[in-house]
This record gives sequence, C-alpha cells and structure tokens, in this order.
Amino acid sequence: MSFSIEKVDSRGQLSEFIDLPFRLYRNDSNWVPPVKFFQKELFDREKHPFHEHSDVTVFLARDAAGRAAGRIVSIVNHTHNDFHDEKTGFFGFLEGENDEELFRLLLLAAEEKLLAAGMNKVMGPMNFSTNEECGMLIKGFDSPPLIMMTYNSPWYADMLEGAGYTKAKDLFAYYLDSDIMDYSRMSRVADLVLRRTNAVIRDISVKHIHSEVPIIMDIYNECWEDNWGFVPMSKREMDVMADELKMIMIPQLAPVVEINGEPVAFAISIPDANQAFKRAGGSLIKAVLALKVPLFRVRINQVRVLLLGVRKAFRGRGLEALMIDRVIKSSIEKGMGRGELSWVLEDNASMRRILEKDLHADQYRTYRIYQKNI
Repeated sequence: MSFSIEKVDSRGQLSEFIDLPFRLYRNDSNWVPPVKFFQKELFDREKHPFHEHSDVTVFLARDAAGRAAGRIVSIVNHTHNDFHDEKTGFFGFLEGENDEELFRLLLLAAEEKLLAAGMNKVMGPMNFSTNEECGMLIKGFDSPPLIMMTYNSPWYADMLEGAGYTKAKDLFAYYLDSDIMDYSRMSRVADLVLRRTNAVIRDISVKHIHSEVPIIMDIYNECWEDNWGFVPMSKREMDVMADELKMIMIPQLAPVVEINGEPVAFAISIPDANQAFKRAGGSLIKAVLALKVPLFRVRINQVRVLLLGVRKAFRGRGLEALMIDRVIKSSIEKGMGRGELSWVLEDNASMRRILEKDLHADQYRTYRIYQKNI
C-alpha cells in the first residue's frame, strides 16, 4: 500500500491526528482513550509551556484513499540538549496501522526533520519528554495502563527494530497489592526511621498546590539531575502539571518529609484516573462526571506512585521507606490498596532493591526507549 506524509498545520488535521488511535484501538479492551481536550492543549503552542523551549513538528500519514493511517511527532528539546550537551532529537506520539512501510515512512519523516535541525541522534518515544509520558510498552499487555503511562500494540517494537532502532534504556513498572503482599517490614523500618531521626512527614497541600510547586521543583531537579534522560522542569511546566493533577490528587497520597523545617523529600501518588477515562471515551464532560459526580462516579481502586525523591545529603536514612509506608497505608485507608510504582530506570539499583527485595513487588511491565544515529 502506498502512503503519503503531510505536516499538520490545521485544526482539522490535528483532530484527525488525535482521533486516529480511537480507530486503531477500537477493538483493544486494554487501551484507554485519552481526553481529547487535554490532547489538543498539548499541541497548543500558545498555551503549553513545553513549546517555549522546544520545536515540535506534527506529521500525519494517509493511505491511497486519503484516510489517516499513521502519525508521528518530531521534537527538538533545547532544554535537554543544553543540559546534556547533546544534539539529540526525539520522536513521539507514534501510532499506525500494521504496515512496515508506513512505520518506515513515519520514522523517516521525523528523522529528516531532526537531521535538518542539526541533530545527530534520535530517541523515543517521548510524549514529549521524560517529564511526561514516554517509552514503548514491550512487556505487560494483559491489562490497561495506569494514568500517564503509555500503551501500544505488541508489534510496535518490531516495527522500530526493523527501521534500525536499538534499545537505549528500559523503564520498569512494579505492581503492589495489599491483599497479597506483606508490608510489615516496611512499617517497622518506617517506625525506626521516625525514632532515629527528627523527620516530620506531612501531606502536600492540594488547596495551595502552587505554593508547594517551588518546593517540589527544587527537590525534583536536584534528585533527578544525575538520572539518565533527565530534563529540568521549568516553573511553568510544573505549574501546568500541578493544575492537571490537583483535580485527582489526594493529600494523604503525596507526603513531604521535612528535617529541621527544611523539605528534603517528597512522593507523589495519584488515583488511577484511567479507570474513569476508560469509561469517558475521550469526552472531557464524561471524564469529569466519572471522576467527580456521585451518580456517575467510577470507583477507583488503585494508585500510581509517579515520583519519589530524597535530597542527596539526606539519602541513606530510610526516608524512602518512610514515604512508601505512608503511601501504602493511606492507599489502603482510601480503598485503593493496590497499584503501580513507575517508572523506575533499569539501573536504579537502590530503588529496585527496595521494591524487589523488601516489598517483593512484581516487575510486571517494561517500557523501552529506542535510539538511532542519523
């Protein structure tokens, strides 16, 4: 089959771009439809702060009949390249029908755009960076993804590898269930940490979330700066993320640890809103009803731990155990005693040790970042 690639410049094309996965995954019970309103905001160059430091080009593929058949985005993230002293471009939002030529053309369109911008390597998928959704699912296709985690058909990896892409890094997701797991040791460690340190643990203030943002951003940028793929978040980016998350955040699931009045660690866990989004079918109104209105509310019974960090000077004191214990206990109290901690870098030995050795968590999903020299 022949395909043509076009740059997305109009609202109509963007709507086709956003609508495409709804057709591709219409028979896949594990796919979760994104809220279309939020998807459109991602690509609004005037509103979304990612575009303040990045060049994003959106492509749509059409088949011989003119029907949308695939999509991809090329990304030059200047913040990433300045921080890492690289010339790396990225691709993201890759979707398409099961056709090798289609995927080859989509990837080639992104590669040529990045090469013209002076990049010498391409990595992905990134939607848009490691601060948002990223990675291609290569293990764990038997259930829906949790909030802000990606999903794709199992054969996508073959398409990338057939186009010359190789593994850059794997990201792990761990599953925990209070009904079948013993958390008593973690609780004992947390109690010991409280006795041996002068740590104070408090709930994040969702009501005053924007006052908390500078605190979280400062710890986040320090804790993650040495991590593979890290990109510093701007104040505007974190403010936007806070606005998006506060509608579903529960204070008891987002602890902040202070020592001598100084915030030194935090964790952010959120209810798995994907359970509501799945029923909403892409509609913002239905999503709000499913999340907020008693008559239509979907019972959410799991959480995702998406961030957990301790300042470098305060590591090795058990503060990670203190926060994990708080999140577990609060989740159980809220009727959400199972869920996922994700993602964790494959070479993050300390966190993997806690999850695998202390909690016996199940490493049930793997997401891969691919790379290719161009």
